Amino acid sequence: MSEPITSSRPQPRGPFIGLALSGGGARAMAFHLGCLRALHDRGLLNKVKVLSTVSGGSVIGACYAYSSDDFPTFDKKLFKLLQKGIQRMILKEVLMSTQLVKITLTLLVSGLPTAALWCLSSILGLLRALTGIPTRRVERGLTALRQSLPVWGSLTTAFEQALTKLFGSTTVREVARTGLHVVINACDLKTGTAFRFGSQRSGGWRYGQIVGASPTVAKAVAASAAFPIILPPLIETFQFTKSGRTKTQTVVLTDGGVFDNLGVSVLEPGRDGDITDTYPVTHIISLNAGPGQLDGGDHPFWWGSRVVKSFEAVHRKSQDQVYSRLHRYVETGELEGFGMVYLGQQDHRLPHRPADLVTREDVRQYPTDFSAMSIRDLELLTKRGEQLTAIIIDRYMPHLCFATLK
Repeated sequence: MSEPITSSRPQPRGPFIGLALSGGGARAMAFHLGCLRALHDRGLLNKVKVLSTVSGGSVIGACYAYSSDDFPTFDKKLFKLLQKGIQRMILKEVLMSTQLVKITLTLLVSGLPTAALWCLSSILGLLRALTGIPTRRVERGLTALRQSLPVWGSLTTAFEQALTKLFGSTTVREVARTGLHVVINACDLKTGTAFRFGSQRSGGWRYGQIVGASPTVAKAVAASAAFPIILPPLIETFQFTKSGRTKTQTVVLTDGGVFDNLGVSVLEPGRDGDITDTYPVTHIISLNAGPGQLDGGDHPFWWGSRVVKSFEAVHRKSQDQVYSRLHRYVETGELEGFGMVYLGQQDHRLPHRPADLVTREDVRQYPTDFSAMSIRDLELLTKRGEQLTAIIIDRYMPHLCFATLK
């Protein structure tokens, strides 16, 4: 985090606050809920002008942005949702709706043939490596055939349907909080680029801007939170406009954390606003539910553990680069200040430590899945979020609590 400094540029009439909610599944949702409590208590939450969310942060962010409930009511509903667990909601849709038929048909018509075609491609590749027989053209044809097989249902479409029970048919443009802009971040696996669902505009720079009907909140959140190790991507077809031309294209959307797990990049100064809106952000508050530095005690040899640790290493490296950029923006006056509220923060580096501080070790190992949470785990995660947010805001941004909005 950085102390706000006086900018050499013309000063705005008041702060324009951007709030970013990171990914991290249910752990992020509980931690962010505590952070939002502290922001609300200090009168800052209703001063936030743009909300950028990723993955688990998108679930809680959407629950807040697309509801007109007062904060205590919102708080109680989120607490109950986390106790119940989103996993149970997904399982219910899989077993008790048409999703089961769609998933079964997808597995039979596409899943088994995809596995067979993949095995055949692997055999041809091995044969080519051993004998030099030119099989690349056939391999490419098999790959194209795999990619053309239909997908009618998956755990992610069941997730979307479960989210529809929370958000109904509300579209991303229909934000309930007056004056609040929202960006829900996903990643397109076809191009490896960011795909953003915005309350003003949606799309990705490789495709253009979505035209026609606005995507639903349930679809945007499901795409943003489709953690690729567990959930398959959401395959959607939209009509895009780019450079004056309109074209229908299919995207393959996965967890926004693949591209930016912090959700901060869309708030940074100097962004290109061709696809999604840019905002005159003066202050950024980043809520980060990451676990912090690895303790070095694991031996991630097998597939599951090594993939998870690889994701964590990439996210930490990317996170460090983002925060270095934010420091530079403050130093150059492009931002007036930012605050980082970090679950994995090393406690001894805090400006001060409350006597009842929930420590990093108490919560950092909580899993990121959307399973039901115990009251004790919820209380620990939310309390740490409250405590860290209070410490950071009171130390680095106390003036925002009394500032006049732009």
